Amino acid sequence: MAKVVLGLLAAFMVTIAAAGLAFDATMTTGSGPVNQPWAQHQMEFVAWNGERWSAWIRDGAFEQLPHNKKKWSRHANRSLAFTGWDGEAWQAKVDGEEFLLAHRGDWKGRIERATAIRYRDWAGNNHLRTVVQLRR
Repeated sequence: MAKVVLGLLAAFMVTIAAAGLAFDATMTTGSGPVNQPWAQHQMEFVAWNGERWSAWIRDGAFEQLPHNKKKWSRHANRSLAFTGWDGEAWQAKVDGEEFLLAHRGDWKGRIERATAIRYRDWAGNNHLRTVVQLRR
């Protein structure tokens, strides 16, 4: 009986370790991890014009705080203009628990639905955030 319990416990621990390794392997882009717990509930991103901003979601809108407070001011907006992993300009809107994405802000063109925003941070690293992670 003891051997069976120890065997099950060992199998359980190996499964947990393997799941953790699989998650880390799928959530890395070569430039580091894309989902860091310390950054939950906000994102530090690069806007289309190269400016650095922080953002989070409150009441279905993006609250945005500029890094350069002399040039820009804090504000809320229903959409967020960010630079994606592909280096392209994207715009996002919150739609329930997902995002609607428009390439270059073309809302009359092809609209994509995504569970996460894939964006570049201030250092150019790839990250992703979900609505739940950004909601305050």
